[in-house]
Amino acid sequence: MGSWFENRSLRTKVAAAVLASTATGVVVGLAGIGAVRQLNADSAEAQRSNFTVMQAAGSLAENVEAFNKDQNALALYPALEDALTTNLEADRAAVDDALQVLQTELAADAEGRELVAKTAADWQAYVEFVSVDRSGDSAEELAESSKEYQALGDAVASDRAALEDISAQRLAETLDRGSDLAVQRTVLIAALLVAGAALSLLIGEWVARRVRRTVTQVTRLAEGLAEGDLTRSSGVTTRDEVGRMAAALDAGVGRLRDVVVQVAGTATTLQHAATELTLVSKTLDEAALATSAQAGSVAAASSGMSHDLQTVSAGSAQVGAAISAIRSSTHEAAQVAAQAVDMAVATNTIVSRLGDSSSEIATVVKVITSIAEQTNLLALNATIEAARAGEFGKGFAVVAGEVKELAQETAKATEDIAGRVQSIQTDTSGAVSAIGEISSIIERINGIQLTITSAVEQQAATTHEMSGTLSRAAGGADGIAASIGDVSAATHRTTESVSTAREAADGLAATADELHLLVSQFRY
Repeated sequence: MGSWFENRSLRTKVAAAVLASTATGVVVGLAGIGAVRQLNADSAEAQRSNFTVMQAAGSLAENVEAFNKDQNALALYPALEDALTTNLEADRAAVDDALQVLQTELAADAEGRELVAKTAADWQAYVEFVSVDRSGDSAEELAESSKEYQALGDAVASDRAALEDISAQRLAETLDRGSDLAVQRTVLIAALLVAGAALSLLIGEWVARRVRRTVTQVTRLAEGLAEGDLTRSSGVTTRDEVGRMAAALDAGVGRLRDVVVQVAGTATTLQHAATELTLVSKTLDEAALATSAQAGSVAAASSGMSHDLQTVSAGSAQVGAAISAIRSSTHEAAQVAAQAVDMAVATNTIVSRLGDSSSEIATVVKVITSIAEQTNLLALNATIEAARAGEFGKGFAVVAGEVKELAQETAKATEDIAGRVQSIQTDTSGAVSAIGEISSIIERINGIQLTITSAVEQQAATTHEMSGTLSRAAGGADGIAASIGDVSAATHRTTESVSTAREAADGLAATADELHLLVSQFRY
């Protein structure tokens, strides 16, 4: 709880002390208001109850008195019995109502309840006594009744006085309780005021002590910063306004410490750089003198190199022309090879068709051979039939013999044709294979020719590019010769710049010394 409260804002801490005082005032005020309200309520209730009891007791006495008068009038004036009887009933009802009120108001008081019960019993005995007809009683009996009647009336009157006394006593007790309550609440309010004041003082002192401690720590850090001591820190860990200020100051001191360390390192580096710059400027001065001496030799060499490059460029132009002629020839050869491939393909197609025709001829020869065999068979049958016919069949036999010979010659001819067709088919297959090989060879020749053409194209491009490069190199050599003069002039300017750099190095060394002097004022 303590660390949590320490991390609250100053406004919250101060508000806590104020809130404690305010809460104490509120509690005291509420306690005082409660006491006053309770005293008022008790006093009002006591006064109301006392007034009601007094009023009921007065009503009781008044109506008992009225009841006595009406009862005496009834004895003296019998003719008024009806009216007096009504009055008597009204008197009795009023007395009963008064007793009911008294019973209600004094229900919380044991003595009051007993007195109301006694009053009701005395009243009931009184009513019963006067309700008895004593017209036939003797003088002694009437005298005794008169004494009893007086005693009952005195008892009711005494009860009324006792009721008034009890009411007054209850009022006095209520006032006494109010006085006691006032004293108790006064003591309570005084105790609350003392406790609230003590709590407010404790909270205020605690807040002031915490704030004073953190402010002292921050002040110590600020004093160290003013003295150049960057090794201190506030040590404040709270997160209130002072804590945040201390954290920001710690961060600022830390960053300043880092900057001083970096500046110290930079000053040392700057000193080394100044020393190295002095050495470098001296070396540059010597190198500039050597460069100026060699510039003349380079100019003469670049002039000769430019002449040689121009000669090589002219030769490369001639090589390019020859390659262009070779490229034209190879292109024509490629076209001829392509035409040869196309013709070989066409020839192969025609020979393939010839093979197909030969196959068809062989089929036809087979048909003719079959027909010749059948014709020979028919001729043989005709010769047999002619022999059977004798003289009549001789002419037919001669014709059948000629048909038979013709069929045999046809068979021989068809066999010869079949053999020739078979030879043609064999030769055709060989021709197709040969033409296919020729086509393959021509295609390979065409591929080689295309490769040659591509190589020639690349060679031509390379030669052209080399020629352009050589021309540019010759121009570059001329530029080098021209630049050598600029190098010589630049060398002179370098010598002058080296002198300036040496002076800058001296100034840089002086600046580094000043930085070291400034940094030495801090402890980090």
